[in-house]
Amino acid sequence: MKRLILFLLILSIFSYAFADREVPTITVYTSDTLIKRGDAKIYWIDYVVTANGGGFTVYDALTAAAENDIKTEGSQATALNGGHIDFTNKPLELSTGLYLDVTSCSVVIAYK
Repeated sequence: MKRLILFLLILSIFSYAFADREVPTITVYTSDTLIKRGDAKIYWIDYVVTANGGGFTVYDALTAAAENDIKTEGSQATALNGGHIDFTNKPLELSTGLYLDVTSCSVVIAYK
């Protein structure tokens, strides 16, 4: 029994030592920008529109590209409303780049 407990203790220490410790980058954006080139994963997005009809669009591209490059978007009809989009269980994966198109909105993105 002691050997089993010792084995489990050692196993837990090694699994912690080699665990994925990368934490996502969390940043606020208020204008159009290329956030990252290449592969990216989005874990969650919070947003608040600053004017009526504001919103954002996330593209899997290096610029605001074609409709088929849109990965997610959010908008609100009235100012000072917002939302939370959660991808933590299954991160939103992008391969070309992470481009954010913003219109009258403040957007917080957690990505890696």
